[in-house]
Amino acid sequence: MGNLSEELLAHAQAKFGADHVAIRQWVDYWSSTVERNQSILAFFRSKLNLTFYQKRVLDVGCGTGGLSQLITAEQGVYVGLDFFEKTLGFAKAFIEGLPTSKAFLTRTSAIQLPYAAGSFDVVVAFDVIEHLVGGDSWQVQFLREIERILKPDGILLLTTPNWLCPLEGHTFLLGPQFLPRRVANRYIQWLRPHFFQEYRTYAEVHLLSPWRMKSVLAEAGLSPLHELPWCTDLNFYRPLTRIFLKLCGALTLDWAVFYKFQIAVARKTAVSSLQAAKIPLQGQKFFQEQGLQELLKKGLKLLKKRPRKEKG
Repeated sequence: MGNLSEELLAHAQAKFGADHVAIRQWVDYWSSTVERNQSILAFFRSKLNLTFYQKRVLDVGCGTGGLSQLITAEQGVYVGLDFFEKTLGFAKAFIEGLPTSKAFLTRTSAIQLPYAAGSFDVVVAFDVIEHLVGGDSWQVQFLREIERILKPDGILLLTTPNWLCPLEGHTFLLGPQFLPRRVANRYIQWLRPHFFQEYRTYAEVHLLSPWRMKSVLAEAGLSPLHELPWCTDLNFYRPLTRIFLKLCGALTLDWAVFYKFQIAVARKTAVSSLQAAKIPLQGQKFFQEQGLQELLKKGLKLLKKRPRKEKG
């Protein structure tokens, strides 16, 4: 990972100049994507019987290519895709040394995938769909492309923040997504000015509500394998939690109570046959994993004070 660290630092210095705070934050963020993506993948594997042996895996918005080593170690074929040339440079530095017949990188748009129909066993899209600049129409087109390139029994592993979650994960501020865009931009500029070194405007972040998430999947011919957007079914939970979620479901709010969507998705025609891939769980707590706690801790820490630039 040494080459990756050097690439990240050089890019951050060119991007932020003498702003040492921004450089450190930016390098820390990108360095952590490897561990973070591997952690998300571990989450899915705790919910599904998922193997990469002799499987073709497409990683959309691959970033640093952090999943490549794990997938190729299991004799799978890794294809990393990103639109940004510089980001692919990071991934190239990370996958250096992996077998060239097992790890590939492609620069292309996520809404026009250059692959034949039925090409992939698994597609990974971790926190990608909310960054498609064309918004709703691009999100639907992206998912239609995924449906096209999946094998008949293929699975999409999709994550994206819930628009309803008050603590917004791109800015770590309370509620900018609920504000008019001009007000949101001023709010973010006041407390998180570094956000605008990555984005021109907060309008570039297109979060999905629970109802829109369900809608775009349906429009693309896709369907979740589980009842709830945390790779869980109602009967996985403890009795009181099941009652709570049933009540929410009666009000069409069962997806609304999850701070993030982490969904295993397949073609509608394959959902029944793929039920056997689900790991049956029992006695689950509402937030079995620690993701929400970590998000809240980080958010509260950032909310305590406005970032200041270092001197010198």
